[in-house]
Amino acid sequence: MKAQIKQRTDFARIVEARAPDLVERVRAEIESGERSFDGRARKGESYLWEHTVHVASLGLRLALADKRPPLLPVLAALFHDAGKFAAGRYHEDDLAEEETAALLAERFLKVEDFSDKEVGAVTSALRALYDEQARKTWISDIVHDADFLAKFGALGAAQFFVKSTLRGRSLRQAVGHSLSKELTYAAALPANMRTAAGKRLARGKSRDSLAFFLGLLKEMKEAGGVDLVIRRLRVQPADAGLEAVEVRLAVPRVCPACGGPGAVTFSTDPGLKCEKLEAIWACRACGENATYGFCLPEISRRPSR
Repeated sequence: MKAQIKQRTDFARIVEARAPDLVERVRAEIESGERSFDGRARKGESYLWEHTVHVASLGLRLALADKRPPLLPVLAALFHDAGKFAAGRYHEDDLAEEETAALLAERFLKVEDFSDKEVGAVTSALRALYDEQARKTWISDIVHDADFLAKFGALGAAQFFVKSTLRGRSLRQAVGHSLSKELTYAAALPANMRTAAGKRLARGKSRDSLAFFLGLLKEMKEAGGVDLVIRRLRVQPADAGLEAVEVRLAVPRVCPACGGPGAVTFSTDPGLKCEKLEAIWACRACGENATYGFCLPEISRRPSR
């Protein structure tokens, strides 16, 4: 326990100066929902809390680097995933998790006697993370950047495999299911940032992540595993506020069933929180196919200042 307290001291002490028990209360809420969802009865490490700590720490770092007061972005980061498994459910009734997170933040912060202005700033930032009609704020910019930065670099790559393991996927399945998204987002990471400090951090994380995943593909091929090649697509989202995105798909070099050549087709479709890409790789000879689907990076949203 002492090691955990020391690990979270930097961001936690800022929160605890105003609300001594708030960090632990949020932690308990997140861990309870996660355990209820995945059916674990015993106590143990929480992936979602570990990610929350990472995002809150990055939020503090970005706020200080951009000379912003850190309390409100740290609070928003602390709650940003609190609605993911609320009451042991996941995206029930198509309710965005950030909306649930905003409601939780409002309830928790009011009990701790934060002002209406402070509560409103945090909840507005949380809602702006998913609602494109909501006004972006400097707080939502920081949490947006911190959340994406946490998913890349060496630690981000490690968490990718932790998440895949939690979902019961082998290495081959993880690569086939999610690597195209990871490559696309890693390449777009600097352009996806909304803060100056975020852009500076993103350049290194983007480079390191791409190098790692490309090296992984090379070694998997040499080990007699999957043989994938990167196909680059230029995709124009239907949203006029977004620029074209370079999508990087990790697809079979040749058909694994017959050795024939393949081709990629794709379409996009607006969803609850994003514009979703669906790409299909299909063998021209035998019809063997694979489908890839994920949200497109939003690389041209203007930050709010």
